[in-house]
Amino acid sequence: MSCATQRRERGIALIQVLLVTGIIGLLMLQMGLTARDQVARAQALADRAELQLAAQSREAAMLYSLLTEPMVHASDSENPYTAAWNFQGEPFVVDGITFSIQDESGRMRLPDDSGDPFERLLLALEVEPARARQLALELMVAQGTGSALPELGEEGDERETGPAARYPFQDLGQLEQLPGMDPELYRRLKPLLTLYPTPGFNPTTAPAALLRARLTKSQAGGVADAREGGGLNDLSLWKLTGFQADETTVLAPGPGLSLRLDMSRGETRLERTTTYVVRPYSAEPLATWQRSSGAEQDDDR
Repeated sequence: MSCATQRRERGIALIQVLLVTGIIGLLMLQMGLTARDQVARAQALADRAELQLAAQSREAAMLYSLLTEPMVHASDSENPYTAAWNFQGEPFVVDGITFSIQDESGRMRLPDDSGDPFERLLLALEVEPARARQLALELMVAQGTGSALPELGEEGDERETGPAARYPFQDLGQLEQLPGMDPELYRRLKPLLTLYPTPGFNPTTAPAALLRARLTKSQAGGVADAREGGGLNDLSLWKLTGFQADETTVLAPGPGLSLRLDMSRGETRLERTTTYVVRPYSAEPLATWQRSSGAEQDDDR
């Protein structure tokens, strides 16, 4: 065998060894990446399970506080929830978890028999009067209430209709389907509205826009100032507005309370909002009225 042939065979053998070594290296790299991905997925599952358990524990502690403590902010309370909470939907943090509690009586129940309250709310949000009136009319028509919008080619703003079936909204998301609605306005409206059958309006927990919608400018300003200073009560409310606490005006939170919980662990995040009916002295002290959960998310899924 010639030297040239031997060198050629050695070269081929060396190439084969390099190819086999490269293939083994790629397989090991793939196995390493797969193992890393599996470990990341296992960690995400563990984080999610721990997050769910922690959320249930913290939520239970909050509900226990709502059932056993006065529903007022008490910064000197030994209970960390009572010391931090408010009922105006403003976020507060306890043990690294963000909560918010919104008294449903501080929101406007979505009207289904008259568009006037909705129109006033839109005006308080500085929506143009013509558009506010049109949206209020669209809301009533969508729920089968009142007059209908004019057909194409008809004159006038609306036309009379006979008795119609009522279709009250079952989800606030239906507002997005109104012809005159846009995403930005819907985003501003959603925190102000509720479908919960509130027993009355609570000016002590209502957002400023709702105060402006229900009161004169000076009255709304006076109520907001008194509330900020912690001095809004039956007497001050009567002096500022002429209204007294009754079946339509309440000054205590509840019974409908929307509790939002926002927490994360690792790359996993959990958001959950639940509307509870809290009646500590009734036969059924706690009930769930509605619950919605944000998608749990992690970067490794």
